[in-house]
Amino acid sequence: MSTYGIDLGTTYSCIARLDANGNPEVIRNNEDNSNTLASVVFFENQNNVIVGQAAKENIETDSDRVVQFVKREIGKPTSRTYTFDGKTYTPVEISALILARLKNIVESQGGTIDNVVITVPAYFGLEERSATKQAGELAGMNVLSLINEPTAAALSYCARQFQEDRTILVYDLGGGTFDVTVVKMSMTPSDNGGDVQKITVLATGGDDHLGGKDWDDKLFNYILSACCDENGLSADDIEAETRQDIRSKVEEAKRKLSQKETTKVRIDVNGSRTEVVITRKDFERLTADKVAQTMNFVDSTLAKVPDASIDTVLLVGGSTYMPMIKNAVEEKFPGKVQQHDPDQAVAKGAAIYASMLGLAVEGLETGEAPSGAEQPSEDKRAELAAKFSVEDQTPRSFGPGVVDTKGTKNKYILENFIKIGEKMPAVATKTYYPIEDNQERVRLRAFENMSTEDAIIPSVDEDGNPQATDPAHCVKLLGELIVNLPPNTPKTTKIQVTFKVDASGVHVEAINMATNDKFETFLRTASDVDVDKSNVHQLRISSD
Repeated sequence: MSTYGIDLGTTYSCIARLDANGNPEVIRNNEDNSNTLASVVFFENQNNVIVGQAAKENIETDSDRVVQFVKREIGKPTSRTYTFDGKTYTPVEISALILARLKNIVESQGGTIDNVVITVPAYFGLEERSATKQAGELAGMNVLSLINEPTAAALSYCARQFQEDRTILVYDLGGGTFDVTVVKMSMTPSDNGGDVQKITVLATGGDDHLGGKDWDDKLFNYILSACCDENGLSADDIEAETRQDIRSKVEEAKRKLSQKETTKVRIDVNGSRTEVVITRKDFERLTADKVAQTMNFVDSTLAKVPDASIDTVLLVGGSTYMPMIKNAVEEKFPGKVQQHDPDQAVAKGAAIYASMLGLAVEGLETGEAPSGAEQPSEDKRAELAAKFSVEDQTPRSFGPGVVDTKGTKNKYILENFIKIGEKMPAVATKTYYPIEDNQERVRLRAFENMSTEDAIIPSVDEDGNPQATDPAHCVKLLGELIVNLPPNTPKTTKIQVTFKVDASGVHVEAINMATNDKFETFLRTASDVDVDKSNVHQLRISSD
């Protein structure tokens, strides 16, 4: 079986595997003559859907049939849908088209894809992670797991040049998202007496609406404004073809400004050639606020680990090629900044992690060799699995909504018995009770939030019931588990509730301790939950 790592990016995606020697390599996109695939989909007609650079070239001229930046919408409760030729697509389905194109790139070169690990921003919650995994499955892939993008980049770095007991800050500025993560790398003894290179995530932060796209938009507007001023036009007078011409040259201009102090962009405006001169200083002035935003996230993430001393700063993501980024980070961390494979490090790290996980599902413990000559040998992969250990963090706090019956008035609270920043995978168990005697069922509702408190009181609606979302603590209703109770169940019956959280999602289990009846589920999205207005089916904290 063949195992790959995929960096599913906002603007570009990348797929990698391990070669026969156990080294990560990116699969080249020969059609676009690139190591990456533009994460853009063009619905030309009902019989032809195009993914990649050819789709990107239609952004301005056929904008109503082009979808891009879908990663910013996947798993979001407010995400939109797209309808073309009578068929409606969700962000999951659009993402699946991008992943299917990556799969096709591999297959066109004689390879096969059985198992994958897909990367996600470290701060993605359950719904975004579940949606990403669903997109992979819809594309015909077996998704072994997800891995946080900065963790994957750190794993790639660790595989190349490991140094003992190093604390690394990963600054990951991609096309549409920004991650900052503090990682501890150390050598720890293994069970067989050897050493394992351990990667431990200490803190993370970021924004899934901050990335290279925002720099591109600033530059696009600058060039558009210059064209208007030169020709005495308003922005509305600029034709779609001209806008597309500007859009296609923005990325090239940005790249040139990473090498040169000045560049020129030539645009045809209503038959007249307009030349726009852009200096690096102009570009840096236009986008200084965006650079400052990233550095604010760096400061807030470092504040979570005040005792950490940063030894190395690793720049990841194609947008870190911009000198303004390296200069800003270097100013804060003089002499500590390194840049390795900014466009490919995340996919390569995912490939390493996928190969480690793939050992458990490919029958190697029974001596069965993996198929595909392009894959490393069993010994190489076993050696890899024994070499590294990855310890990531929970991206949110998780727990059930329960009723606190103490006092004169019942209160609905969310108990966080898995808190943000805990070692992942995380498991926690607690005992609750039915609210009343002879209760026929329990509606166990599960939430995620950004609070580090043991329990929070969520916002409630006009009937006093908890709302699905709570801006104060970024509370989200994830789903529910129905626990059926036998007749004549007393309210003193113990219901043991367990939450299990890993990079791919949340598993909830409830056991009636009187009968040993077990109920369990992988949480579905909150949009599928029929929210009950009554508390009668909830659990309570105390047996008193």
